[in-house]
Amino acid sequence: MKELIFIYNAKSGLYQAAVDWTHKIISPGTYECSLCSLTYGNLGKYNKWSKFLETINMNKSFIYDDQLSDLDFYNNESLPCIFLRKDNNYSLLLTSDELNNSENLDNLIDLIKKKLFN
Repeated sequence: MKELIFIYNAKSGLYQAAVDWTHKIISPGTYECSLCSLTYGNLGKYNKWSKFLETINMNKSFIYDDQLSDLDFYNNESLPCIFLRKDNNYSLLLTSDELNNSENLDNLIDLIKKKLFN
């Protein structure tokens, strides 16, 4: 069984979503979660991102930094990041640096495809 695990550098909850939404409008350059910025706009998840995720035939989990204590495999990696789980083995698929250096959603999608399918 394979699973992609997306870990955001943001907190969970409706209140925090409103704070993040405001932050991305007022000061997008200082927003700390590149994974959020690349995959979500001010009106929600980008359609292109949703469609891409549907093409990946594996489970997907979306975790926020205030939920990290629930993860046995997480070892203080910089956030955001993406893990790949194969059976009970976890590996870091994309680092924080790789996500932070992604210029746009197309670049992120290409990077994920390259890591998964090459």
